[in-house]
Amino acid sequence: MAILAVITGYLRDTIFKTINAILRAWDLDQDYFLPPFISFLQNLEYQTLVNLKWLLTLFFSLVYLGLSIIIVKTLFKGNKYERITVFTYLGVFVVSAGFIISGYVFKNNAEKMYEFARYLMGMAQSPIILMILIPTFKLMEKEIDKTTST
Repeated sequence: MAILAVITGYLRDTIFKTINAILRAWDLDQDYFLPPFISFLQNLEYQTLVNLKWLLTLFFSLVYLGLSIIIVKTLFKGNKYERITVFTYLGVFVVSAGFIISGYVFKNNAEKMYEFARYLMGMAQSPIILMILIPTFKLMEKEIDKTTST
């Protein structure tokens, strides 16, 4: 599972860096040559690429949620850990959406709000949340064991 998470992270990073490079090249009226396996991206329109980034953000977040659930299910007994994992991801999604919406409402802070929302969604598209949850769950289990043994 760890290898799959690393491969997924590499794939995600490559795709997003490529799309960002294409968009930047178009903004600066420059050419950008893509590797053959993703050259189809160059045929898409600017706004389509921006929309694709949003779709890919959701996709990779869901992939990492799925990986996290599988790993948590493998390491811990009980559905409560899986539920906590799902609610953690949902919380990140909701908070991120809240920042984006507040950026639309308060135009003078839109860029700051968007940047923070991107940061949060970046966490959802990486193993960072899982790296926080696993030690937390381990500590929870130790506390539960400590209370039940006394």
